[in-house]
Amino acid sequence: MKTLVATEETQADPATALWICDVCQDVYDPRLGDPEGGIEPGTPFADIPDDWVCPVCGARKKEFRMLAPGDEYDVEDDAYAGAQG
Repeated sequence: MKTLVATEETQADPATALWICDVCQDVYDPRLGDPEGGIEPGTPFADIPDDWVCPVCGARKKEFRMLAPGDEYDVEDDAYAGAQG
């Protein structure tokens, strides 16, 4: 597990802004998308259908909030192995 930090740069651009599930703390990263949930890499959070749910806990999209610059979040060590960017 790695701990990363949201930056001013990532959070200022919808194409890279990170969103966190308030239920389970899973982070949606547009660079990774949610291919198993039908969301292609490169999909900004705003472009995800409203009926999409968290791939970890099943929480609704409205249960996510944008991370603030400086917020820390955890990712699996290999989460970004094949990511673009």
